Amino acid sequence: MLADAIAALKSHQVFGVLPEDDLAGLLDDPPWRHFGPGECLFRQGDPANRLYLLMAGQVELAMLRPGCSPEILSHLSPGAAIGADSLIPGNRHAATAQTVGECRAAVLHGARLVGFLDTHFDLTLAMIAEMAGSLHGLVKEITELKLQSTTERLASYLAGLAAGHRGGAIEVRLPCEKRLLAERLGMEPATLSRAFAKLREIGVETGRGDRVAINDLAELRHLCEALDMPADGEMS
Repeated sequence: MLADAIAALKSHQVFGVLPEDDLAGLLDDPPWRHFGPGECLFRQGDPANRLYLLMAGQVELAMLRPGCSPEILSHLSPGAAIGADSLIPGNRHAATAQTVGECRAAVLHGARLVGFLDTHFDLTLAMIAEMAGSLHGLVKEITELKLQSTTERLASYLAGLAAGHRGGAIEVRLPCEKRLLAERLGMEPATLSRAFAKLREIGVETGRGDRVAINDLAELRHLCEALDMPADGEMS
């Protein structure tokens, strides 16, 4: 159990530079936890005393406001650090983290981690850089949701999934079910279906599963460029 949690931390870009003995001292008891579908790692307003590193599954981060539907902030995949609020002593979580399906996460003890960071300034800088990068990505995503049409959002998202491929016909896999994708892109499931239908005109095909066929990746990227919106994951 401990070995699995340490292995997860060693694969992380920030914690991976630390010796295993140091990592073992930062982990909570138990060092990792299993969460069932729909279970909360923490709720908005809870005391922030643990940092989670997602090992398997997906977690939805949402902000709750009285009288309003939950605002989905992000869908997190394995490798994501969840609960950075715990890096400030006495802090509370600003959002709710809920599993999409079965999940496993390594659990770091918040107070031990804060104490360790106090004496390891290089790691503190690395943590700040990672959080700043995550915040930049979140702000960019929210800005795009405000400015783009539903079809534009979907085109940009699919082009981002295909980042690293040169062109031609490829197949990409959606990282979550379409209902969750619709929430992430700020639209209703029926609206997402209509957006897919519009992209069919340039060779984008989808069925009931999580596979999406892009018959001409260059054409999809050309659409993104014509709309003056960079595809997620591409270098500028």
